Amino acid sequence: MYIEFIATTIEDALLIEKSGADRIELVSALAEGGLTPSHALIEAVVSSVKIPVNVMVRPHSQSFCYTENDLGIMKKDIQIIRSLGANGVVLGALNEKNEINRPYLEELLTECEGLEITFHRAIDDTYDPVRSAEMLAQYPEITTILTSGGHGDFPSRMKTIQQMKRACGDIAILVGSGLKQG
Repeated sequence: MYIEFIATTIEDALLIEKSGADRIELVSALAEGGLTPSHALIEAVVSSVKIPVNVMVRPHSQSFCYTENDLGIMKKDIQIIRSLGANGVVLGALNEKNEINRPYLEELLTECEGLEITFHRAIDDTYDPVRSAEMLAQYPEITTILTSGGHGDFPSRMKTIQQMKRACGDIAILVGSGLKQG
């Protein structure tokens, strides 16, 4: 089992490391689903802990659909995140039909050389998370999918997660955020 916790402050990160976690996901605005943290916070956390730090790349919480301007910001954030010594990034992009935006994803992946890549819970908003996971398996750069199994009741989301795992090949499934029974 692999344990990852979300941090929003340097104090969170230090406590997470002390608790024995394997990795930190660093975000800001957790109440909005997580946004890209400040570069100063990224630098402080990466230099203060020994466990890997993966950083959210999400410029706004309006949706997972991004404009060309948003894409440019995300690409620049990835460059800076890499330069600050982070282990990886947590990202995702959808189109207006709630499908994975492959052109945008491919542009983002070109910026991620040397970084671990997690596709985040945008997958839960796709029409078919299982088919989306299968599509993500075509990208060897993506090592992890963060999901709560889409939407619906607990049993159906657990079934979706199991199907996603079968569909995505070697990509690890990281279950999190809102998966609870009853």
